Amino acid sequence: MLVNRIYFRGLKTFECVFMIPLFCVIQCGFAQTTQIHIDSTQVAHSPAIYDIAVFGVCDQGSVTIELPMTQGEEQARIFAQYIENKTDTASHSARFLVNHSLESQQRAPVAVQVYIECVQHRSLKIEHQLAADSPGFKGTPDWAKGLVWYQVFPERFRDGNPKNNPNSWDVSPVDWDLGFDEITTDEIERGWNRRLVNSRAFSYPYSNRGGVITGLVFNRRYGGDLIGVYNKLESLRDQGITGIYLCPVFQSRSLHKYDADDHRHIDSTLGHPGEFVDPGPGNTKLGAHEDPSDESTWEWTAGDRWFIDVFLPKAKSLGMRVVLDGVWNHVGTDHFAFADVMEQGDQSPFVDWFDVHFDQDGKLLAWQAWGMVNGGLPVFEQTETRDLVAGPKSHVMAVTRRWMDPNGDGDPSDGIDGWRLDVANEIGAPFWKDWRAQVKELNPDALIIAEIWNDADRILNDEAFDGQMNYPFAYAVSDWLSIGDTKGDARVCANRLNAVFHHHPRHDLVQFNLMTSHDTERLASLMQNDFQRGYDNGSKRWTPGTSYDADTVNQSDRDRALSAIATMVASPGSVMIYNGDEYAMPGADDPDNRRPIQWDQLDHPTDSAVAIEFNRVVSELSHLRSEPKFENILRFGQAEFSDDEGWLIVRRRFENEMIEFMIPGGSIAAADLPNWPDHGNVWIEQHESSRKFGMQAGRAKAHFRYLVRSD
Repeated sequence: MLVNRIYFRGLKTFECVFMIPLFCVIQCGFAQTTQIHIDSTQVAHSPAIYDIAVFGVCDQGSVTIELPMTQGEEQARIFAQYIENKTDTASHSARFLVNHSLESQQRAPVAVQVYIECVQHRSLKIEHQLAADSPGFKGTPDWAKGLVWYQVFPERFRDGNPKNNPNSWDVSPVDWDLGFDEITTDEIERGWNRRLVNSRAFSYPYSNRGGVITGLVFNRRYGGDLIGVYNKLESLRDQGITGIYLCPVFQSRSLHKYDADDHRHIDSTLGHPGEFVDPGPGNTKLGAHEDPSDESTWEWTAGDRWFIDVFLPKAKSLGMRVVLDGVWNHVGTDHFAFADVMEQGDQSPFVDWFDVHFDQDGKLLAWQAWGMVNGGLPVFEQTETRDLVAGPKSHVMAVTRRWMDPNGDGDPSDGIDGWRLDVANEIGAPFWKDWRAQVKELNPDALIIAEIWNDADRILNDEAFDGQMNYPFAYAVSDWLSIGDTKGDARVCANRLNAVFHHHPRHDLVQFNLMTSHDTERLASLMQNDFQRGYDNGSKRWTPGTSYDADTVNQSDRDRALSAIATMVASPGSVMIYNGDEYAMPGADDPDNRRPIQWDQLDHPTDSAVAIEFNRVVSELSHLRSEPKFENILRFGQAEFSDDEGWLIVRRRFENEMIEFMIPGGSIAAADLPNWPDHGNVWIEQHESSRKFGMQAGRAKAHFRYLVRSD
């Protein structure tokens, strides 16, 4: 057996390739066989991957599994799995691939031969039929298992078309390179004038804690758009990104657009490919012939068509999937339905869409908003069972159809690939059951990810969600690397990660594993501010008396940030990187985490050498997910977390192969890495029986080596 180790700052990988001769088959009595139990479950359909678990084998026993031959094969595929499964009572388990040709040749369920050798049972052969999914079960999309997702906050990513920038009285346009903590005279004047126009919606922050900027910054517009994302798609592809998750892009006046004015349209300041004249707020109307429940009656804007006809085809041509952010719980006060209620009072046809109250003259007096009464995010009304009421529910279904099958021909290939769902726990199970059925009817291969901040075990199923924004993963890793009372304790982190990935593998393999997002501080600053606190706590930039440092990033911070990303790459599920974290950008919690990415600086290596080298390491780690030798193992393999003298160990197993990551909890000297060569910043070596590559960013290093089997 050949063993080779791979290090990412101690990232250690090895592969075991071997054949086991068949055991002699001895007929055992009934008493002996009753203690043996075999279970199997299908993990993926394309490729066809199964788990098999054998119960009742003695501790020192061995199990070998033989798959039947397909036409043209000279011998059966044989492999063995000796590893104890510590997560349940199975004494032996394995995950393996069944050839599509074998499945198509077998009219009956595929049967495998299980050979057992142990003291109690001696030699035993059992035929086991692999369990098939129940009819109608759609499962989770196989393409989404193990992707590398890139979360884009469009307004702060890149300004690809300055001609579509917002520029009305309710916003403050600023230059892209304006410092995030700076403030201009024009911003101050616009803030004052907004208050004069609408003091309720735009109060001037005279005495806000943190100063005037804390109020004005939310009305600042840098001009980022989807054209800027479009122009960077090849670069993202080259960095190993295989999926784009876009924060809301539907029509809205805000910079974040979680307060949609109209889900039917891409915001023109994001998607208009030409010149767009910003009309300002209060201009969202439903056309006279437009039915909110019938998407075929809706008009298409220039931005809508550009997104469908240009953006999506290019992303898909580069091998990228695209997921949109769906916010079905609440809207903005300029939403066409709520604006109509404000205008027409209790005579509005949309009065039943919201929880609203009127005065004696029928004028709108109060409404329930998200988190408060009369707030800026009116919530859709729900039934007693927490389903959306008929009006908004039918509208959301129509919105879903519009973006998943834009031309309505029954072929979803021209639409988006799935949804990330904001505040998913705010709406009840009856709605999600019906909405999921609609999504899977449109595209059985669509992905559904819920924003749930705790373990979503109860609602990861065929009536709700495929996976979640995996914040429980972030809790464990951030406590280990930075902010927890168990900082540096890899054993605790390993135990917590074993508990995080306890769902059916169909769900665990599509989880959005993340460290940060648009709702949290940035990764590098999470590492810098390593005082003890809870995740997403104590991270506001302008809190009085705070010791939070929102600007400093040193080498130790980058080292631990790389360890966090390596842990994402090593773990089951998808990797999700928030835009800017791939360059170790600093940033406190919202709004500071939404600083624009400074591309001018990144385009000049002498000014941003450290950021570029950090990005190079992140890219190489991301590419491991599509490396042919490791793709199946990292996308589909079983996982086990443990520790070794302070290092986090992540083992991934698939058939006879195993990759082991050894990840440090802090900075590590180059001398501590075995056989570290002096090849400069980036190096690649190719030999007859091995391939090596690595990179170096300051003291942060990634060392990777793979040995092929030599007979």
